[in-house]
Parts: sequence; C-alpha cells; structure tokens
Amino acid sequence: MAKSYPSLYASGNDSIALEQKMFLKVESVRGTMALPTGADFLFHIGGGSVNFSQPVESSPHKSGRHNTSVIKQKTTTAWTLPTFFNIDTTLGGAGAAELDPAARLLHRSMFGFENTVPSPVYDASVPPNDTFTIMEIGDVWAKQAPGCFVDSANMTFPGDGQAQTEWAGMGKTVYLVGIGKSVTANAANTVTLATGEGKRFPVGAKVMIIDALNAKSTDTPAGTARNVTAVAGDVVTLDGAALADADGTVTAVYLVYFEPESPVAINDPQTGLTGSITITGYGTIDNCVRSMSVNCTNNHEPQDFCYGEAGLGGPLFTPGGRLNVEVSLELNLNKDLVGFLNHLRDFSGDEITLILGNASGRHLQIEIPKVIFPVPEIPVPESGTIPVTFTGNALQTGLDAADEITISYL
Repeated sequence: MAKSYPSLYASGNDSIALEQKMFLKVESVRGTMALPTGADFLFHIGGGSVNFSQPVESSPHKSGRHNTSVIKQKTTTAWTLPTFFNIDTTLGGAGAAELDPAARLLHRSMFGFENTVPSPVYDASVPPNDTFTIMEIGDVWAKQAPGCFVDSANMTFPGDGQAQTEWAGMGKTVYLVGIGKSVTANAANTVTLATGEGKRFPVGAKVMIIDALNAKSTDTPAGTARNVTAVAGDVVTLDGAALADADGTVTAVYLVYFEPESPVAINDPQTGLTGSITITGYGTIDNCVRSMSVNCTNNHEPQDFCYGEAGLGGPLFTPGGRLNVEVSLELNLNKDLVGFLNHLRDFSGDEITLILGNASGRHLQIEIPKVIFPVPEIPVPESGTIPVTFTGNALQTGLDAADEITISYL
C-alpha cells in the first residue's frame, strides 16, 4: 500500500485536501453499506464532498429569559461530485468499458435506464432505483456514506472552458472515521486504543487492522473490513471471528478506516475542444454556440418524515416528482439567429444534438428531440458581439415516449 497509516498517525500535520479520493459502489440493499474495490474509484474535480448536518434549536420551554436546552431536528446528508467526461477513446469496438463503473452508476442513478449493448445508453424510461455507498477517503479521516442517490446532474459545455457535470444528491447518513493505535494484546472482538481515540470510530463504520509495517492484518485481509458494533470509552468492538492477529504488545497495531486497494480509473477527459452542437431550427451557416448547459433534476421525494428515524427512513427516496430537463444555449445575434428568434414564436419545439469528442471515435452524444424555448429578450451591450441566451424545457415527443433526453457513449 502506498499510503502509510502508521506514518499518518504519527504525523503532526493537519489534514491535506489534495489527499481526498472517492469510491462509489452500488448497494444490494438500499441503505446497507457496500464495500467498494479499487475499480470503483471515481476521478472528480475539486469541490466535491459528502456533508452531514443536524440542526438544533433552542427549546421553547419557559424558565426565565435564559436558554436551558435544545431540540434536535432531522439529520441531513447531502453530497456533490463535479466530474469531467472521462471516456476511454483508445477502445476500438463498442462496449461499456469506455466508462468507469462509478461513472456508469451515477448515470444510472440519475436517469434510471441503462443499456450497455452495444454501448452505454441512458434515458428516463425507467424510474431511478439504485442507491450506492460513497467512501470519501482522506489522509487521517474517511467519510462512509450509505444510502446515496443522485437527484440532479448539471452538465455544462462552455465554448471557452472544460465540459463537466456536477452530480448532486442525498444519502442516509455519514460515518466519520479516523485512525487509532493499540499497544495491547487484543483478543476476542475488541481493540483497545490509546486514551481518547475511541471517539474516532462510530458504531456502523467499516474498519481494518494494520500492523506497524503498514501491512494488513490477517483479521482484515485485502478486500475485507470489520464493522464497528460498539464503542465503550477506548474499547472498540468489531464483528466477525475472534481476533487472532492484533497483538500490539511487541509492535503497535492500528485500527483505521477501510480503504480500497489499487484504485484504477479512466483518465481521458473530453473537454469540448472537439465536438458539435446541432439545432434543427437554426441555420448551419456560422453556427457558433458560445455555450450549452443541460440541467437535469429528478425532484425525488426524500423519505425524511418516518417516525422514529433521525434522517431518511423506509425506502430512503421515491421518484415522486417530475423529471425536469432544462436546456440553456447562448449564441451570438447574427442573420441566422434573427430567423431562429422568429421561428420560436411557433412554439413547435426544436431538436438538439450535442457531440462531445471526435464523432468518428469514442464520444458522448446527447439527444434532446423536443425543447421549447420562450422568446428571449435581447439586451445590447455597450460594445462587442450581442449574446442571446435561450432557456427552455425538454419535453417527451409523445405520450409515454420518455425521450426528453438520451445520453449515449458511442
């Protein structure tokens, strides 16, 4: 393992943001933490994280003008993951391998339907159903978040920047896990840590045991983890068989957050230097699109109203709201756009096709067969070109067509 947990434990440094890594794994049971592998690594851009909060308010009990207690509210777990479009353009034939498993999982959780033959295709013909575990790994800490799902995906394609998606959603809870040291002969199912370190291990967290040489204990071999079932002071109880390789009396052993080994991922971002945007009602002459964005929102109903649950309960979410696909285009005013602006008054809808990458190789294709733009205002700047912004909603082409948007990796 490249990371040395004993060295991190001994370090006096504060945590370093650049050490952050993300792993996503689909859950077989909603809200039950899944254990990712190195293949579940996701390349993401700075700014993504999993965040847990639980607000409180002062108790309304009257005993004078002084506050005496608080009332706890429901917990909230929310996350964001900005990503580039990483597509393996070296592949010759069609197939699902041009996307990482974690990236495919985000698409499936957002749109619902996935077909991988011959290449990945996503649309909203099936309501989203997957939940997944996010493991956000730092240096002296990790966040483990089960029961996560995507509620929105904002895809942006600027003409002068990087194409990317900001995925966002919610989850059931977050376990914040650290690193602890033991110098005792741990047996049965308990690990006794140094004074005060038991607080670093919440009940429900996934952990592993590391020896002083930074090797995994046989009690938690590669690809496995133990669950924290109880914490009493600095004595941490784990599930599974009795510990047989956790004697820290000669050389210390370390209880640490679970981390997948050997992360692998596609690192081939398609940033928009090559691609095209076609709009049916707009002329092809001088068709310069300054930027395009597609903001998809599921409007899921989070199940945060269950009695006896501090956060999300029951099935965690229901696709109870309408899928919204908002399309925004920015173009310069020119002779072709004059005709397009007049055409919009028909409100007949336009088809938009976006290609990201080389159309003759592996690339992304987004098809929006019917988007209706309201007629926009045309503010004229003091100098330069005159940009016009069009913002409209994508509609299905017919009853039960569910074809507002189709995302294909061809």
